[in-house]
Amino acid sequence: MTLFSCKWALRLQALLAASTLGLLTPPAQAQAAWSSLTLSFVQPTGTVGPTDAIPVVLRLENKDASLPFVVDNSLPFGGLNPADLPSQAYAGLDPDGNPLYLPFASYTGFNLGMGFGCSGSFNAPGQCTQGPPYTFTFANNPFELPYRLNAGAQHEYLFGTFTPSAGPVAPGDYYFYRSVLWLDVQGLSADGTVLNAVAFPATTCNGNSLDECAGQSYFTRTVSAVPEVQTWYLLSLGLAGLAFWSNRRRAGAV
Repeated sequence: MTLFSCKWALRLQALLAASTLGLLTPPAQAQAAWSSLTLSFVQPTGTVGPTDAIPVVLRLENKDASLPFVVDNSLPFGGLNPADLPSQAYAGLDPDGNPLYLPFASYTGFNLGMGFGCSGSFNAPGQCTQGPPYTFTFANNPFELPYRLNAGAQHEYLFGTFTPSAGPVAPGDYYFYRSVLWLDVQGLSADGTVLNAVAFPATTCNGNSLDECAGQSYFTRTVSAVPEVQTWYLLSLGLAGLAFWSNRRRAGAV
């Protein structure tokens, strides 16, 4: 969790049961490096109305030309590169009240999910997925295990939806910067303590501003202004009047 300073919202499917995997066991297959994975927004820009729900669709791509990205609990290390996995996990506080981290002696399971970073202006500062002006709802987890993304392949999926939470949203530009591919890692310490840690094989952007996300993927929607009720009423009367006089002129010309 030290990779980002924000609080994270998480929705993950239940962890699949797996046998304890020895740390000295080599991975069962060649694995694409995480640097080959990219996560981006499929439709990064657009215009919406003040009461529209806004779906967020992501694209995970494996740019390695020869190796797949695999997460499979039947394989040693879940098929992952041991060097990419967290070596320790938070295990509470020590007797002096300081954070206690224990090293993994073995890994017992891995799971993929979706992570949401508190960034941008769709939600109130510090509120993560809760508005106003929007509430974010996660879609179903698209990463059914065992998961395999072949070399050069893409996987597009619905990440979730922003929904107005307090009536029509004020016109303007709204931004969301950070979504991650979330890897949940479970294991045991040498004394049998159950450990849990997370890693992030891919992310859209690690920043919290347009400048910090330059060259990376971020999501923005422009909420357009709509005429007020009175304006619509006057416009309707004007159009009706034009139609009436147009019909009278045509009738008089017969």
